[in-house]
Amino acid sequence: MLILGISFGHAAAAALLRDGQIIAAMEEEKISRIKGHVTFPLLAIGYMYKKFNISAKDIDILAIGCEDLVEFAYGHRALNKFFGHTSFVDKISGAIQDKIKTIFPSFASAPGLRKKFYRYLEEIGFPEEKVRLVNHHLAHAVSAYYTSPWDDAAVITNDGKGDGLCGAFFEARGNEIFCRDRIKDLNSVGQFYQSVTKFLGFKINRHEGKITGLAAYGNFSRTFPLMNEIYKFENGKLRNLFHDNKDLRENPIRYFHDVVKNKDFIADDYVRSLDGGLRHFAIGYQLYLNFFRERMAGFSPADMAAGIQEIAEQAIVAYAKAQFAIYPHQHVCLAGGVFANVKINQRIREIAGVKNVYIQPAMEDSGTALGAAIHIWMNHKGKMAKPTFNVYLGPEYTDAQIEETLRKYNLNYKKVNEPEEILGRLIFEGKIIGRFNGALEWGPRALGNRSILARPIDKTINDTLNERLKRTEFMPFAPSMLDEDAKDFLIGYSPDHISAKYMTITYNVNPARIEQIQAAVHVDGTARPQVVFEKDNPSFHKIIKAYKKHSGFGVVINTSFNMHEEPIVNTPEDAIRAFLVGAVDVLSLGNFLVEERPARG
Repeated sequence: MLILGISFGHAAAAALLRDGQIIAAMEEEKISRIKGHVTFPLLAIGYMYKKFNISAKDIDILAIGCEDLVEFAYGHRALNKFFGHTSFVDKISGAIQDKIKTIFPSFASAPGLRKKFYRYLEEIGFPEEKVRLVNHHLAHAVSAYYTSPWDDAAVITNDGKGDGLCGAFFEARGNEIFCRDRIKDLNSVGQFYQSVTKFLGFKINRHEGKITGLAAYGNFSRTFPLMNEIYKFENGKLRNLFHDNKDLRENPIRYFHDVVKNKDFIADDYVRSLDGGLRHFAIGYQLYLNFFRERMAGFSPADMAAGIQEIAEQAIVAYAKAQFAIYPHQHVCLAGGVFANVKINQRIREIAGVKNVYIQPAMEDSGTALGAAIHIWMNHKGKMAKPTFNVYLGPEYTDAQIEETLRKYNLNYKKVNEPEEILGRLIFEGKIIGRFNGALEWGPRALGNRSILARPIDKTINDTLNERLKRTEFMPFAPSMLDEDAKDFLIGYSPDHISAKYMTITYNVNPARIEQIQAAVHVDGTARPQVVFEKDNPSFHKIIKAYKKHSGFGVVINTSFNMHEEPIVNTPEDAIRAFLVGAVDVLSLGNFLVEERPARG
């Protein structure tokens, strides 16, 4: 049985299950090369068709990670200006653009949108009887629990919004998952965090990680009390106090005209076009921006970032503790965009009674493609075993394909049967390596197969890499470390800490070891590690092992192989282009090494 799961919108992606096993998962942006591509995942679907020699007629079920298609499509239309992302139809080929327009033709009629959407799906091979809609937060929860190693866990989801919620709490045992609590979308801490991101001049759904990094340089006590006036954990619930306003609840259009100032987010016609819940949510962004201008304009960006980080940590941890008091569990699974925040994840792991935390590696909305597909499979087969999971689920290329591309660019290269020993030595010597090997990673983190690698002992490497990659990062690059070394560097680490394998959580670093890996340690003494086990990635493990022979410890810098504002490289050609503009000193493509850039003519 083949089940194709999709998410569409700002995190478009596709995932494919064959008889309950995950055989592929891919984000659209990594193929289209448009960061944060807001679209339908036609390219990701096409990649899977080609890889497995199938077509739409071979797919038994199309599973979609949202139920309210009207809300979802209208929301993206109305919020697109605020997000600052590529529109649905920008920068894509004419044929695909025409198809996309058939899904989202004008947004003039909400009642007709669902019908048009199903008509489009039928045109591309999916009649309505093949389509299943899965609740957005259930898809998030399923994506985390059924890819975790546990048969008994609590599951928390939290994001901006989806299907009327911004979060939920689940209990999962065996092959069953139960929703115990829901958080309405108007109480979204994710929306509050996004609003600060926007106010400070960054892009929504893309740069929240920069706010997390910037927060370590600020003093939260200066801004937290003001922010806590309008967003807090109160009476067992996360609450946005703006939405307690009776006038807003009863007549959002009039409220918008009378109260909302500086209408730089949405115009009147946008507000009128939205359904009630979306109106409130959209107005919420504007109210946050007004509040920041009127009450917080004098604070530094670092203090603003510190304030929202503290709000988010306190609110989410308080919510989790309240749920654990009713439904105690030692194992916790997390999914949803808020849990891209590695500091929040550390705080949850540190809650008394929590033994271990797992964050689904594609925790943002792309992960709902996988969750929707798994949900349909588990419900179809009932008591079947959970799918096996690894993070390397994208395209991979043969040596023949790589060599053909190298020749196309007329590069001087050499083939090495075991390049790992050479790469370990080159990293120790101070070279910056672009590593392209094996299957592309699923999710936003590069985990050794599409990575830039460097030695961690020299803190100036952060400035060097940021300059060469044209990045403006506030956090240091992450350390990838051998499992045998992790306990020496990470306070409180245990080999069963699965989240540490995916760069999804921070740890306090042993002060005695900070100097050795200072380029990977943030100003607050934390690091966001990838702990590498030989069974998970033998080739990458060999590279770090080779570096250890020279340095005495098994830790290297690992950041995603891409230029600023570009997705992680997908093809050999993507990697070569980054090399040619000077992103790295040495390019490692499979078993090929390129150490010299051609002279500029």
